[in-house]
Amino acid sequence: MTVSNGNSYATTFDNRVGGTPITRDNDAPYQVSEHILCAPRKLRVGCIGAGASGIMMCYKKEKEFGDDIDLVVYERYPKPGGVWYANKYPGCRCDVPSPAYQYPFHPKADWSKYYSPAAEIQSYYESFAREKGYVDNYIKLSHRVDKVSWDEPNGQWILTVTETTDGQERTFEDRVDFLIANIGILNTWKWPDIPNRQAFRGHITHSADYDTNLDLQGKTVIVIGSGASAIQIVPAIKSIAKKVISFYRTPQWIGPGLPMEGYTDSEGRNFVYTDEQKKRFAEDPKAYLEHRKEMETKINTSFRNNIAEHPNQKMAREVNIPMTLPSKDCWGSDMYRQFVAKRMAKILKNDEKLTQRLIPTFPMGCRRLGPAEGFLESFHEDNVELAEGEIESFTESGLRVTDGIEYKADVIICATGFNVSFKPHFPVIGRDDVSLADAWKDDPAAYLALAASGFPNFMLGSLGPNCPAGHGSFITVLEAAQNYICKVIRKMQTENILTLDVKPEVVDEYNEHVHEWLKRTVWAAGCRSWYNQGRPNGKITAQYPGSLVHWRLMLENPRYEHYNIQYRSRNRFEFMGNGFTLPEVNGGDLAWYLDPEHIAKPLFSEQL
Repeated sequence: MTVSNGNSYATTFDNRVGGTPITRDNDAPYQVSEHILCAPRKLRVGCIGAGASGIMMCYKKEKEFGDDIDLVVYERYPKPGGVWYANKYPGCRCDVPSPAYQYPFHPKADWSKYYSPAAEIQSYYESFAREKGYVDNYIKLSHRVDKVSWDEPNGQWILTVTETTDGQERTFEDRVDFLIANIGILNTWKWPDIPNRQAFRGHITHSADYDTNLDLQGKTVIVIGSGASAIQIVPAIKSIAKKVISFYRTPQWIGPGLPMEGYTDSEGRNFVYTDEQKKRFAEDPKAYLEHRKEMETKINTSFRNNIAEHPNQKMAREVNIPMTLPSKDCWGSDMYRQFVAKRMAKILKNDEKLTQRLIPTFPMGCRRLGPAEGFLESFHEDNVELAEGEIESFTESGLRVTDGIEYKADVIICATGFNVSFKPHFPVIGRDDVSLADAWKDDPAAYLALAASGFPNFMLGSLGPNCPAGHGSFITVLEAAQNYICKVIRKMQTENILTLDVKPEVVDEYNEHVHEWLKRTVWAAGCRSWYNQGRPNGKITAQYPGSLVHWRLMLENPRYEHYNIQYRSRNRFEFMGNGFTLPEVNGGDLAWYLDPEHIAKPLFSEQL
């Protein structure tokens, strides 16, 4: 590029992959760098995981950065899709309506159902990744990251990666300037803490590692668990198995789905989208957008129900209310909790034993509330039994409970959840050889669920401690996080930054606010949930102190004063360059500030 004086100036730093040499010698004379203002230094960005978040980063790379970053995404599974590839248990589906559980930039108008099955969701993400060329260009399938460690002198992360293809393993190292761990929390499943598991001579499987070749026909099946997986599995297998025995320790609120007038029934039950509806959405994107916006608005409006002192939670738990779903204007109203209790009792035919075992006493929302069509109804089937007693141990034939009774089975499905400590399933070694697992051994603490102090140039793309885990569609949550990460990377590129590390006092103060605020919510009501790592009175580590709307606006503008920043040069203003700008070297508009649309544009977001 050439400016008016005939000189040619770089629009990027020289040696773009490594950037300009690191020059922090305080005795060396300062020299102006011959590049334009904020010329981007090319960075190599690494992602771990090609689920919804990792695939989204591929999209952001092409949309926001172009060739200004090199991107590699390592995925341990042979296909993209993350948890939606890993989870194949019977009945697996999302508890968020499909039109709300998709990328805003890639709407799918032909979802088969309101609540779609896991296979269709995985196909949505995989087909997008393949159609866009992300699998060919960025994603390395069957590549397991075994360890990452920080290289302080060079300001890079060293990744130890094992390729596992064709039954062979090949281990190698890679280096990246910025690392995004899209590993999430619901990825490291755990067996139940029950003695003598090896004694069982039948078939045992975990819901998160389900054996799809398992034939349940004519079998007696035990299902252990009371979370989302268990309440989907029981109704899905009852018509196949000879007998289903449910060990259901902690009851949860099971309510109707999200009602959408003109689509669902009054209780928001799952339904199949008609060909006519799918055709309308495909041909009229505006109508589909309105459908999605109405849905997201309903979801976001219901967040206030999580505030313990809100009228929605203060009402006493009654069973003598009218058996009528509140109107659409009262979705999440002060009658809703009582309605759900009444509804559950009615489904259970007011059976005293079942209602006492299956209807919670803790406030609604303390555990995740979700639709579970067919679960409560299952206990009226002759071949479905609700087990009594606490499990004492596995036996050769099944499970023995505390009163000595043995429940025999051919198959045991452990829907017993995940390790929700937020500790990564591989070593992450930061500054001063500190392991992230050790740093989080007691209570995990992050900044905005994204960054941990002592781990520079590292962010949790699928989010870490105190992320918005009960706020509706996690895809909406992830997009805000990805946008934030992109802004951080861009700042590092354009301002010649070597490292960016959140300040420890910022993490402390932020978490002080987080945990004080969370005391006012139903999540702190003392129930056992993965939000509090299964500790009824423990810290809540999986919820954010505000609504989803609050989250998105909080992440809109990174607060760089919350980070310790180290520059590649001893002079932090080297990024100013030679005094010229991109519009001056590429023939751009040099008087944009006179344009009416520029003058009319507000300085501050209308949402703040």
